[in-house]
Amino acid sequence: MNEINYSLLEQVHRLRPSRLSRIIGVGSYLPADEITSIEIMQEINTDQKYGLPCDWMDKKMGISARRMSKSEDLPSDLAIKAAEEALENSPEVHPRDIDAVIFCGIERDKPEPATAHIIQNKLGLNAAFTFDVANACFGFFQGLSLADSLIDTGTIDYALIVTGEVTTQMSRAVIEQLKEGVSPSEARNLWGMLSVGDAGGAMIIGPSNSNKRGFSKFHQLSESRHHTLCHYKWKENGRVDAHMNMSQIVARGLKLNLQVYDEIMENLGWQNVDWVIAHQTGKVAFEQVQRLHQVDKCKVIKTYPDLGNITTATLPVCFKKLMRSGSLLQGDTVAGLFAGSGLVAGQFGYIA
Repeated sequence: MNEINYSLLEQVHRLRPSRLSRIIGVGSYLPADEITSIEIMQEINTDQKYGLPCDWMDKKMGISARRMSKSEDLPSDLAIKAAEEALENSPEVHPRDIDAVIFCGIERDKPEPATAHIIQNKLGLNAAFTFDVANACFGFFQGLSLADSLIDTGTIDYALIVTGEVTTQMSRAVIEQLKEGVSPSEARNLWGMLSVGDAGGAMIIGPSNSNKRGFSKFHQLSESRHHTLCHYKWKENGRVDAHMNMSQIVARGLKLNLQVYDEIMENLGWQNVDWVIAHQTGKVAFEQVQRLHQVDKCKVIKTYPDLGNITTATLPVCFKKLMRSGSLLQGDTVAGLFAGSGLVAGQFGYIA
């Protein structure tokens, strides 16, 4: 057998010109139905059952409302609507040019096949790379970084990264359990489950036409010993086994984010950023991210007050909001800072 010259392979890899990827089109979908935090707290009767006023979630978490999907809605239903908008916003990319479809939602339509295949079929695409990525709220970041790597190596040219979140179907089950009555300690680990909202999100990315514009760096870290801090699973009786220790998640997540932030800013050589897009679980974590990046409040895209924690859809929904504002200028730097239960945290650098 011929010996492989690994040193030569490494030199070839270093000499191979890398390709930056850029965002070509963004889409999102928000269900029409909305429920306020006060309505949820009143339905549970938190004042009498748990000693919490009905405006507790508004004041403590800063979340006033969220969108709710229909009980019959599947993740692909929301994802397809967002993907259709992303395709409409990408006139330079023909659907036949899409080489990869990556679905990144927390819930899937069914265990098999991958929800990405269902989405691809309904959209009439023919991507060779069609698969799901699961990593809790971090899923879209994970799918985006994988697509960026595939483009960088020349394996593909264009990717559709898409998600559809119907997590309020889980929170509805939690509401019913809280209405029946649980212990104070159990209730404390369920309030965070009521912060979620439903949404669909999609991005189409492809090779940049400039070596100075596009995604400059992805970096992430995981601390899997903390995987017990946030979890949920469905039981056969339709109830949900859920646990979310918000105080520890925020504290440990921020510590991990600080490490990610320092490392990537050093690697990028950036002293500051123009815009920040971050995962949003509520007011406390959001304000900590703002202080971390030391930017004005108006430079951190905010969606949690009216949409709640839209989990994996946060990234595309926020980026669409930034693009629609007309404030994003060519050459602006954008930092994306995201996290998920597990725990995992990551940041990307993007130059518009």
